[in-house]
Parts: sequence; C-alpha cells; structure tokens
Amino acid sequence: MAISVDSSVLVVGGGVFGTSTAYHLASRGYKSVTVIDRFDAPSKDSAGCDLNKVIRADYPNPLYAQLGQEAMKEWKDPNSMFAGLYRESGWIMSGHDMTRDWLESSRKLSEKLGRKGVRYMSADEIKQQWPAFTGDFPGWTNLYQPAAGWVPAGQALLRMANAARKQGVKYIFGDAGYAKKLVYDANGTCTGVVTADGTTHKADVVVLASGANTGTLVEAKEEIVAKSSAIMVIKLEPHEIEKYQNIPIIDDFEQAIIFPPDENGLIKLCSCRNITNFKNKSLPGSSITHSLGDYPYDGCPKEIEDEIRIFLREMIPELADRPLYHSKLCWDGIASDLNFRVCPFPRTKNLFIGTVGSNHGFKFLPVIGKYVANMLEGKLGQEYLDLWKWKYGKVPEDHKDPHPWPDRDLSALSGWAERHTPGRKELPWTWSRL
Repeated sequence: MAISVDSSVLVVGGGVFGTSTAYHLASRGYKSVTVIDRFDAPSKDSAGCDLNKVIRADYPNPLYAQLGQEAMKEWKDPNSMFAGLYRESGWIMSGHDMTRDWLESSRKLSEKLGRKGVRYMSADEIKQQWPAFTGDFPGWTNLYQPAAGWVPAGQALLRMANAARKQGVKYIFGDAGYAKKLVYDANGTCTGVVTADGTTHKADVVVLASGANTGTLVEAKEEIVAKSSAIMVIKLEPHEIEKYQNIPIIDDFEQAIIFPPDENGLIKLCSCRNITNFKNKSLPGSSITHSLGDYPYDGCPKEIEDEIRIFLREMIPELADRPLYHSKLCWDGIASDLNFRVCPFPRTKNLFIGTVGSNHGFKFLPVIGKYVANMLEGKLGQEYLDLWKWKYGKVPEDHKDPHPWPDRDLSALSGWAERHTPGRKELPWTWSRL
C-alpha cells in the first residue's frame, strides 16, 4: 500500500526500534503516530531500558559500520537530544579459544580501514594503563579499540520518547497498550491490534517493534528467539568511584562485560552467555520475554552469577565478592544471523517488522527509525533490504557468532526466581509506569 504523512501508523513496542521509528516518522510530518506498550517510556521490557550500553562503529559488515558512524555523530553532537550522554571510555574485546579468530578478523579489518589505536594489549599493559585492574587475565587475548564508549541507556531512551511526544506522537500504556493479538480483515490484511483491556486499536499501517515478544503476535519461531543477557549490578563506596571511573569497557565474548561506574557508583556486569525461555507458561515451544511486569522479583540465575564473579576475579579480584546490589534478565529478540528485521511481514498485508536488535541494536537508537521509515515509504536501499529481510531462519554458511557460548534455557537454571525487591530508583527499569 502507498503510505503518506496522512496515514495513521501504529507502532507496537516502545523500545529502541519503536521509539526511534515513531520519532522519525513524526519528524517527517506524519500526523497520526501512536506507540502502544505495556509500560510507559522507558519501557522496562525493552532491552534498551538499561544502566548503559556499548556505543561503537567497529563492525566487520560495512553496512553496520556505516550505520554506526552515522549514529556516533548523533551521540557526540553537542546540539542533539543526546548531548552529554556519551562517554568515550574505550572498549577492550577479549577472547579465548572460541573467539580468538573473530578478534583477529576484527583487527585486520580495523587495520584495512585505517582505524587508529586498535591494538592487542597484554595483561601487563592493561594493568599499567589502568591500575584499577589487578587480576591476571589468565588465558585472555585482548584487543583495544579506543574510539568507543557507552551511554546511560535508559536516559537516552527516555529522552527520545519525550522528544517524540513533543512532536505529537501519542503513547498508550498499561492494559490499553499491552498488545495481545493482531486484527485482520476478510482479505487477511492487518488492520490493527487488540490490547489487554479489550480495546481494538486500528491503523492504516501496523509496525511490530515488539522485540523479544514478537513471537506472541506472529508466527516467528524459526526467525526470532528471545534471549536474555543476565545483568548484575554492584555498588561502589563513594571513595572508590574515582579509582574505577576511567576504566574501559571490557567485553569478554565468552564470559561477560564490565562497564565503568555511573554517577551513582553502580557498575553493571552483563553475561555474554545467553538464556532462552522455551519452557514459558504462555507460549511453550517458543522462546519469549520473561517480563518484569509478570515477574518483578526475578533476577540473575545463581549459575551465571558464579560465572560473572569468576570473570570479575580474573580482572579485579577485590570486587569479585562484592554484594549484589540488584540483577535482572535483559531480553532481546535474536535472529539466527544476528541481523535486524526491517521488512514487510511476509505472511500478511499491511504488517511491517522493525525490530530484532539481536543484542547489538541499541547503539543505533538515534538513526534506526529513519531506516524503518524509509522501508515503510519504499525508499530503503537494496543493500539494507537484503540485509534485513525476513529469512525464515536461514543462516549464511560463513556466519560467525561473536558470542558462541551454548545457550541455556531459564528452566534449567536455578536461583533466579524472586531474588529481589523490584529495584531502586537509580535503575532505569524501575522508572516506567504500568
């Protein structure tokens, strides 16, 4: 169908893709853009509703590298809505037996593209440059990328949602925004969404930006698998913050990620060993979100906490036994080839997909909505149409997953149920209302 600024657009999901899409559509003059989500912005079920996320443009795929450079300009622009959020801490990618080849391919590409400062670093070099690291880094191979950093993700997501509202985007949340099923006419054309309160929201165009929950609305079992990166948060004492505030991000592709402390002295640790949720209660056999709305007290499984503490002990042993301040399960929709899905849904008319961050989508928050809007308008370049098309679960023969640790299902892990109170005000996933 032809889409114009007079078309009504319903965006299902207020996370990274949905927020960016709504903002960019409104910026183009679309007069009727509505975002529905179970939670107000920043939606606590969004993978982007987090303490922090890595920001980089270092991709082996030139299309993502180009997209990353475009986003990086926005993150760094002192006049953008994101001004002051980006911290260029540097980023160390670390690998072991399963990922050393991936590191070397990344180094070669950086050399080919003339990226400055990218180099291997020994444990002694790391400890000399950042004395806060006191561990032995046993068996680690480390590749340093100085032109990377992080942003406080929940703050960034909220800023863009508020900017979208100022441009006229309508947000509906609570049961009235909790999408339960799609509505079709007699010809099989999608005409809207029914939400948990029984309301039918109709629109000329429906865009699913529903991330890890997409499989509850369309048949997507072979294409999108909800996976979680378990997050642990520890808190420094006030006198400790200065010691650690200038450390780089360390991203061990086989273990976990550590971020520098934020302004509250909170250090986020994020497992790189994915969790699935196939044995859920609502759609068994499909891995979908284990929602904070349904399970507000659940957190990091004990097995993964133990693994993250080993990771810490190998880097900063004095923090390895620090009490847990909080933890959560951060779910994202993952495609088998780790690419986004920005395309018409192939099994019905008038339904579009703009989602599947595959654990690397957040960094593109400032710009990804432009590409979704281009797709809706029939203006998306062929190279991106090919990259982001619906692939029915097919994976290229040369595909390499930088996080190859075997998945484990939540049902096979222990200690995660009812670990916590729901969280404290410093944590972005406590900000959104039902």
